[in-house]
Amino acid sequence: MKYSKSILIIAAIVIILASTVYLYNGFLKEVYPPQNWNQKQIELFSHTMNNFSFTFSGDERDDNGNFSKMITNINSNYPNISFNINGGDLKSSPSELQNFKNEYLNPSKNAHFIKPILFVIGNHEIINDPTESKFQNIFGSPTYYNFTENNAYFIVVDNANGKQLNSTQLSWLKNQLNLSQNYKYRFVFMHIPLFSPQGEESGMKNNGTGGANDLNSLFDAENVTMLFTSHVHNYYTGIWGKTPYIISGGAGAPPENGHPPNHHYIVVNVSNQNVTYTYVPY
Repeated sequence: MKYSKSILIIAAIVIILASTVYLYNGFLKEVYPPQNWNQKQIELFSHTMNNFSFTFSGDERDDNGNFSKMITNINSNYPNISFNINGGDLKSSPSELQNFKNEYLNPSKNAHFIKPILFVIGNHEIINDPTESKFQNIFGSPTYYNFTENNAYFIVVDNANGKQLNSTQLSWLKNQLNLSQNYKYRFVFMHIPLFSPQGEESGMKNNGTGGANDLNSLFDAENVTMLFTSHVHNYYTGIWGKTPYIISGGAGAPPENGHPPNHHYIVVNVSNQNVTYTYVPY
């Protein structure tokens, strides 16, 4: 009789554990897809291709379906890209990131992304959430990271708060730029531009190490191939010092300063010979 009770208890425990695993792998895993999204996406592409391409876009918030249209357009017209990079401001506030996660990042429901997509943190990801916890819970910590793709070095910076970089991130950035010298191309991504397209500072304060002018000098010295930013809801390109930049903030956010909507993304083709950048409206 004692053995029968022990067997029943063990059986009950096994059933409970099995049910827990089932719930996690089923319902819970659907509602809460894997964390560390960016790192998991990086692991999905080869990092060994001599020639490859990727897309860049930013500022989806309040997109009214424009973001879905953009992803559909990319999938249809550029199926051979290796990955996408998003410049930030997915939604208007951190509280809406859960909706974005459930809509776009849930593998059982998502049919949008046929290629990996990486995310840069934007200022709308940290409104009322200065610790960046909601973004980190989905996309990973730290919010700045790097990866390589054969002859190119990619550096993603977190300047979402519009202030000078803290000493930890600045030291990391300098080290990454130093390591990137072993690669033919160096691409840097951050949400807020060093300066506005009109030449005025856009969010980053020029008041010490890590400010706009200091970062510009650092990028110049390390021969950054291209600085990609978003934040401004339009498309601009130019050169700050010796550093060329692209501002692309047209993935769905409302137009600014009386400009008409300018929904677009950038296709970047990388080869051993050169890099080309194509503006694609949709």
